[in-house]
Amino acid sequence: MWQLLMLLALWLGTVSLGRAELTAAQQQGLQVALEDFHKHPRVQWAFQKTSVDIAMDKPTPAGTFVRLEFTLQQTGCGKKDWKRTECKVKPNGRKRKCLACIKLSPEFKVLERMVHCPTEMQSRQGPTEQQEAQCSRIEQGREGRYYFPGQFAFLQHPASG
Repeated sequence: MWQLLMLLALWLGTVSLGRAELTAAQQQGLQVALEDFHKHPRVQWAFQKTSVDIAMDKPTPAGTFVRLEFTLQQTGCGKKDWKRTECKVKPNGRKRKCLACIKLSPEFKVLERMVHCPTEMQSRQGPTEQQEAQCSRIEQGREGRYYFPGQFAFLQHPASG
């Protein structure tokens, strides 16, 4: 029995350690998500990330797929100042629970994205089926759109002149 508890403790240690630091792709995905969120016309205030609940990235033929679930909280700054470190979270500020699914090229350029940040009241059940489907499309998207040199060379023939 104690062996199982020891294994559980080791696993929990690696899980919490993994949450502390984001990979480069996850960090880039988070920045993309925050920029996208603050561009929304209905957002008036700057929000700050207060936690990252789920962060995963997966290599794909087109680059890297990043999925993030994180929480934002309203600050006292306007949305144009969202990057400023002086913007502190309001203790009673509004909260948002976000799902971000982002496909990055090998150079970390954004290929596709979906960022959904409903208010905390709207997101109690977690991501909806529609959001999960959209996230899956982004994960699988563009995979068939990349062509290798010479892949279609047999279709091309010089014009006779």
